[in-house]
Amino acid sequence: MDFFAIFLVYQLTAWLPSHGIQNTPIIPGVSVNSQVKILQESAPRLRDRFKEAGVDILETHFATSPLPQVPMVFANEGSSPYEGALTTSPVERFWQSLIQNIQNIVKALFYGQSKTQPVAALNYRDTFNVSLSADNEIPMAVPPDDETRASLVEVSEHADAIASPSEKAIAPEQPISEEAEAQTAPIPELGTGDSGLGTGVFPNPHSPIPIPQSPFPIPHSPLPTPHSPLPTPHSPVVSPDAKALHLASVEILDKEAKLDPKSFQPEAGTRFNDDGSLTLRVLVGNPSERLTLIGDFNNWGKVDNLKAYELQPLRENPLIHSVTLPPGDYHKAQYRLLDQNGHERLDMGADIFSTPAFNTRFYENREKESLNAVFWKPTPRTEKERVERMDLRAQPLVIGETDIVSLALKWTCNNPASRFAGQTGADNIIELYNFVGECGLPEKMAELGYNAIEFMPLDTHVDFWEPGAKYFPDWRYSYITLSLYSKHADFGSPDELTAMINAFHKAKVAVILDVVYSHYSDRGNNPPRTFRELGFSQYHRADGWELYGGPWTKWGTRRFTYSPEIRQNIIDAALNNILRYGFDGLRVDNVNGIDRQPYGRDFLKEMTQAVANYEPRAVIIGEGYFGDPILNRSVEAGGAGLLTTYSDRFYLWFTEDIIKYQDKINMWYLDHMLSNDWPRNLLYYPGNHDEFANPGNPFQTRGRYLAEAIKGGVHNRKIQSWSALAMFASSYYLDMPQLWTQQPGNLNQNPAVDWARFEDPYVAQMAQFQADMKRFFTHETAFAPYNIHRHMVHWIDDVNKVVVFEKIDFSTGRRVYAVVNLGDKIIEHYRIPVSTTEATFKFALDSDRSVYGGNSHNPLDTEVLDHSLEFYLGSYGVVSLVQQDKLEPILESEAIQPVENPIDWLPWLPDSWY
Repeated sequence: MDFFAIFLVYQLTAWLPSHGIQNTPIIPGVSVNSQVKILQESAPRLRDRFKEAGVDILETHFATSPLPQVPMVFANEGSSPYEGALTTSPVERFWQSLIQNIQNIVKALFYGQSKTQPVAALNYRDTFNVSLSADNEIPMAVPPDDETRASLVEVSEHADAIASPSEKAIAPEQPISEEAEAQTAPIPELGTGDSGLGTGVFPNPHSPIPIPQSPFPIPHSPLPTPHSPLPTPHSPVVSPDAKALHLASVEILDKEAKLDPKSFQPEAGTRFNDDGSLTLRVLVGNPSERLTLIGDFNNWGKVDNLKAYELQPLRENPLIHSVTLPPGDYHKAQYRLLDQNGHERLDMGADIFSTPAFNTRFYENREKESLNAVFWKPTPRTEKERVERMDLRAQPLVIGETDIVSLALKWTCNNPASRFAGQTGADNIIELYNFVGECGLPEKMAELGYNAIEFMPLDTHVDFWEPGAKYFPDWRYSYITLSLYSKHADFGSPDELTAMINAFHKAKVAVILDVVYSHYSDRGNNPPRTFRELGFSQYHRADGWELYGGPWTKWGTRRFTYSPEIRQNIIDAALNNILRYGFDGLRVDNVNGIDRQPYGRDFLKEMTQAVANYEPRAVIIGEGYFGDPILNRSVEAGGAGLLTTYSDRFYLWFTEDIIKYQDKINMWYLDHMLSNDWPRNLLYYPGNHDEFANPGNPFQTRGRYLAEAIKGGVHNRKIQSWSALAMFASSYYLDMPQLWTQQPGNLNQNPAVDWARFEDPYVAQMAQFQADMKRFFTHETAFAPYNIHRHMVHWIDDVNKVVVFEKIDFSTGRRVYAVVNLGDKIIEHYRIPVSTTEATFKFALDSDRSVYGGNSHNPLDTEVLDHSLEFYLGSYGVVSLVQQDKLEPILESEAIQPVENPIDWLPWLPDSWY
């Protein structure tokens, strides 16, 4: 034969690191570099062992040129939307087949397996064809002799993991019978009626069919457990991995405010003075320009001395113009600015712009369509009324994303003391801030397990609601913003918005505001409420260029310039949201778009630093999709200082694999992503407003709720385990309430949360489980961002499609194992390797409990046996086990190796794919 098996292993271990795939050992528990050394020194002896074992490797041909860089191939493999899937390239299929067969051979030699496994005839040519021969079987060999094993131990400090007790404990059982194997064959396509899955019958948890454990799961090296004294309770121990990464989420933990939040005043904006006068400051951008203030207080400029209302450049900053009005009652007065050419414009730093709904509610005899800036004097809240803001820095976050209309539209007020009692949100659009705050929705979000709610933009946007109109405000228009400061007045006043946020704080739910600092609308509604002639475009620099406006986007909006004055103006708007209104954090839309603009990254750094200086407990989340670790790194370490960004490649895998046959789920790619994404500590999600609204390909869930995409009846249990996968993969998770009502359609056609669906017993069971899962996640410190470590992905079982996460509380050494079954098969006796030799573990979460519709097979706790835990794992089951005793604190100096440079992408993925 041309090449023997050991040379294949050597070639593979040399090729993987050069193509950006680290920590992918053929021998579990042994690093790639160590395996190369093993193979170099042991090849002659191992060649003889293969011959002695009777291993017959079919002839294999290799091209002499380097592997080509080919793109992934997209193909619809079948007519069914459940079959259509992202397929791997021929090159990747070749290497996956090669990996699997070499794993079988090496494990047989090292573990002494007696079971036979098929071997592939691998043919790699210019056409990249792969021909598989399933008829050829290799008799598995006896264990290696002492001489061979001694050489392995001598070469690699981790070689003992090859024959570790945990590996032996997880060794596969004897081959199952043909009858049992036939009974456990892959389930046919969903909805075909060929199985219990398609007929809507949930698999019987008492099924007598023996479902084997994984023959060859993919374990991840367990962490050692050295000893160290317990830390003080007020000083959490940070994982050495997390500390080495300089993540913003970790380095902000010990920060204190450098500036008094009460001292904050934006450069531009309105100030109500103690003597009753009012000072208005406007970012004009041109020292030579002269603007005059007109409004309700001076008969819209029809006075004798209009000169007294002229704004003058400030000496310390001539780009800011100011005027002070004499003492008077300016609350709710509407106004505009008049330039030297007689053209009117809006003050872009106003607290609120008038809308038809706002005018209808707060004024008599005013033209409802008028679009003006409004002076709003805030009503001070007493210390007794104000609830302390939440500190999100050290918290695992479970965020419920929503727009305020969809949240409240079908909700019935359950507060008998409220004047809205018995009414719905649809009856009270004009007072939605009050309705949400008073009528039990903050408490409902807490009941559903969320510790944070993220509102889609509440800044003024182009969609204005006309009282009495048949349609309600559309969430999509909220991203076409008209102002950085002004809050959307359709739903109430600034004071009422503040009160609503306070109500969420009472319910222990943080409030995050989605803000659009990447682009703005240059257009508005039709006359008489046009915006181009009144808004951003009317402000120019001294050289004639627009003050705010950068290039146009593909959505028809404008990028900001991110000049020093615009950066400061947007940062003031961000601080205004956090310090005045009380938002606990911001979710910045389209961070990648900001980052690509000149000085965009400077803006991100300056914004996160400014927020930390005034209120380090607040957080900034970026909607950044492309895995740039700089965005999540601390400013001091050269990063942008964002708490977290999104993982879009995880979502792309999620949206395709969740509707595949179980045996087609690509666990290899999942393992690669999770194992290499951990240094970024990303936010994972089963869907958000973009994904539940914007259509995708037939083989994706995009453009529809998951219940609509799965269409499995009771088989929607899949939602619970796949959401658990997204949650346990990091410290940050987001979904939408519509995911758990299991309502049909998508966010465009059916946006309102259908709260009545929770009355369905099946929906209620799943909702109860997801709420308990969220509470477990947010209250377990092992999931905190400062406890992240490189071996969080502890175990991936490709056969059964099971993922196991190991999370550690480094303050105590307590380990938590979160087990997620992505498949529909019941595994009555599932075992996982654990890092402890003996300990008691509590079943802190178990989807098989009767309260969730299961049969409570597992006890309340279990003991470690032979470095493993055994338990019942149901169809789409989720189990979390928490260590109760024998805690061994982690010694920092011995815990984890230095962090390597994270890997971004497989090199053959074209930019257009992600």
